[in-house]
Amino acid sequence: MDGIYSISAAEILDRLQTSQKGLSQLEVDKRRRLYGANRIQHQPPVSAWRILIHQFTSFIIYLLLFAVLFSLVLKEYTDAMVILAILIMNGLIGFVQELRANRSLEALRKMTTITATVIRDNKRLRINGEQLVPGDIVCLESGDKVPADGRLINVTQLEVEESILTGESQAVPKIIDPLPVELPLADRRNMVFSASSIVSGRGVAVIIGIGLDTEVGRISQMIAAAEHQQTPLERRLDTFGRKLGLVITGICLLVFCLLVGRSVTDGQQLDMKVFIDFSFVVISLAVAAVPTALPAVVTIALSIGTKRLLGKKILVRRLTSVETLGSCDVICSDKTGTLTRNRMTVEKGWTMERELDLNSPPEHKSFSFTERLLFTIGVTCNNAESGDQSGDHVLTGSPTECALLVSAATAGVAFHGERLSEIPFDAKRKCMSVLVRTEGGTFMHTKGAPDHLLQKCAYFQKNDSSKAALTTKERAVITKAINDFAGRSMRIMAFAYREAEINDTLHETGLVFVGLQAMIDPPRHDVAVSIQRARAACIRPIMITGDHKETAKSIGEQIGITGRVLTGKELDDMDDDVLINAVQTTDIFARVIPHHKLRIVQALQQSDHVVAMTGDGVNDAPALKKADIGIAVGSGTEVAKEAADFVVLNDSFTNIVDAVEEGRGIYDNIQKSIMLLLSGNLMELLLVFLAVILGWNLPLTALLLLWINLITDGAPALAYTVDPYSSDIMRRPPIAKKAPILSGYHLRLLLFLGVTGALIGLFCFENAGGARLDQEELERARTVAFTYVVFFEMLLVFVIRSSYRVRLFTNPWLWSSVALSLLLQGIILYTPVHRLFGVVSLTMDELIQLGVSAVVFGCCCFIPLGWARWKTAFSSG
Repeated sequence: MDGIYSISAAEILDRLQTSQKGLSQLEVDKRRRLYGANRIQHQPPVSAWRILIHQFTSFIIYLLLFAVLFSLVLKEYTDAMVILAILIMNGLIGFVQELRANRSLEALRKMTTITATVIRDNKRLRINGEQLVPGDIVCLESGDKVPADGRLINVTQLEVEESILTGESQAVPKIIDPLPVELPLADRRNMVFSASSIVSGRGVAVIIGIGLDTEVGRISQMIAAAEHQQTPLERRLDTFGRKLGLVITGICLLVFCLLVGRSVTDGQQLDMKVFIDFSFVVISLAVAAVPTALPAVVTIALSIGTKRLLGKKILVRRLTSVETLGSCDVICSDKTGTLTRNRMTVEKGWTMERELDLNSPPEHKSFSFTERLLFTIGVTCNNAESGDQSGDHVLTGSPTECALLVSAATAGVAFHGERLSEIPFDAKRKCMSVLVRTEGGTFMHTKGAPDHLLQKCAYFQKNDSSKAALTTKERAVITKAINDFAGRSMRIMAFAYREAEINDTLHETGLVFVGLQAMIDPPRHDVAVSIQRARAACIRPIMITGDHKETAKSIGEQIGITGRVLTGKELDDMDDDVLINAVQTTDIFARVIPHHKLRIVQALQQSDHVVAMTGDGVNDAPALKKADIGIAVGSGTEVAKEAADFVVLNDSFTNIVDAVEEGRGIYDNIQKSIMLLLSGNLMELLLVFLAVILGWNLPLTALLLLWINLITDGAPALAYTVDPYSSDIMRRPPIAKKAPILSGYHLRLLLFLGVTGALIGLFCFENAGGARLDQEELERARTVAFTYVVFFEMLLVFVIRSSYRVRLFTNPWLWSSVALSLLLQGIILYTPVHRLFGVVSLTMDELIQLGVSAVVFGCCCFIPLGWARWKTAFSSG
């Protein structure tokens, strides 16, 4: 019901055809059939079968499946089975990781049912919240969860915490009076909304919306409508796989045509056997070109990253999202609970004599009489409660009153007396008073909004326990202090007292002004440093909050996010093109609603940014799902967690920045593996291709190529997944959104390594007799080429690694993989296993020759690396 907050309570009851006595059971049954249950259907969890099938949907996987099929057609069953085994292993690793993440999220979900106290047929009943219907009269008390959207018709000191919808950390005092039309959600103070919490007081509301017709329900529909984006890694790998497939197909067709053309030229009869032989050559090339171990390497690298992140209290829901966080260049962060502590805290105390800093208070004995009285009144004028649960000190009640108890404890002040009676706070007086009896006598203690309370004061408290008349001069000093705190976006409470009698009528006049307490939801202690780390990594932090503009600006200044501030109302006046320009220069957005958050994320994405969105509330969920990477905090709502890619279990923004570093490191390690696999594969491809062009024998068989791809370069590529990260990883820009998986520099280096290695390998093969037709010489030459390729791959491991500025002896797994590859090569050459591979044992002279060739190759490799480093040093110095 649009605009229902702008009409009177009586008119609402009439419009909904109900009364304060509640609906009859007959009417409830009728409305339940009409409106359905008060329930929001959550998206069902992804089935295990869908998770499993998702592991086999990349283009590189399709290439390898085609290689399996082609091997089976050619009756190369060993090749087919080995490739298929790798694919199954890769798929199972990814399946297990994603299934565990989904089950972990289910374990985090709070399976609680909201109950409600409802009036029906003039009787109070306690029912399941799902049974509510529009028109029901619901009673709300401190500690309740609001079961549906409602319009308040009666309140007593009612304060509601609505941060999950509005983003505001302060509890909202509620009223019943009509409000102006076209107010934002956060300002509809005569309404209560489903899933918000009653922190103090009590109230009665008439239900106006249930299920999908609530604010939470509308957000749930927005989440369902938002399409999930492919991660940058998925896009890059898919593009890479397609281009690689086209190149491999083109080269294979070219070689097949050259072989057929050469046979025709030589007068050879083209029968089925010849075509099968040519097809065998082609599949050898395909096996050499396809990086067989790449899917397993990517999956394992992401799995290892997932475990590391879980150690940092970050749960990964989607495996490929790990790398994406390292690619993001914008983090849109909700303020409450993520950048701030989500806890009101008194930071300043003020009396006529001085200002107190509660973050570093003086010794308890140095507090004056006035200052101790200031904190004492904060304790007496207070309905919050202090308890103990499992050894933890727990405060329950209004966030403001909880903050006053903490400030008194910080000052070492406790109340020793008896509270006799109370005048509750209300929206008109904006004050609360209590009658207390102490050893020093009976007094009325009052707290309230500074402007209202100051009007009730005739005196001010002096440090010598006496009071003096409150003149215009003193009022100006107090007003100046109030304005100063307000300018820092602090919430201010004023405190006063007067002498009274036990049976005194509590009238709030002639009060003695004592002082002020100024509070704020403070930033997390480490967030400013995390903001600086993000900026050093060329990541732009943006604060998006439902709080007021001044509060958002003040918090931003404290944590290092400054500049232009835009409000939700200003966003409404912008079309999409204007907003795209505005988001380039705006780092703080205040008073926003879910629709605004979605528009901000979309505008950033349309400017080619990779956007991470953090949040905890229901209002964050649509933007979490739309963003390239959604990050929900562990204390947030289940709706937010369901929409996110990550869940930060301890709500720490610092851990999010740590996760960015982890994502960048994982991307580097995946890139190293791709470089190793492709450099080796390019060398193997050119070696076979050039031999075919020259009319020589095949230097490597399909079985030898498969062994090299799986073991010789596969093992070190897997060892790269645990490689340490470069020390400058958080001092460089993220990978551009449309950048390929390998940069121009890496492609040039890859081409140089592959071509150089192939030419040296071709020389070794020919020198050993590979161009001649003698079968015994061919086996020896093939063994020489095979062994050279193994040495080439082992050197390549360290050449590629050095281009990422990683120290030589920091990864024992890498050294172990190299040693294992060399050991297995020795077993193949010098045990009966060599018959299976069609190779022979090499002499010491041949091994020395290969060693020299490897050294020559190594020297050639460091030419482009040395040039690149000299060029970088020269340009920066």
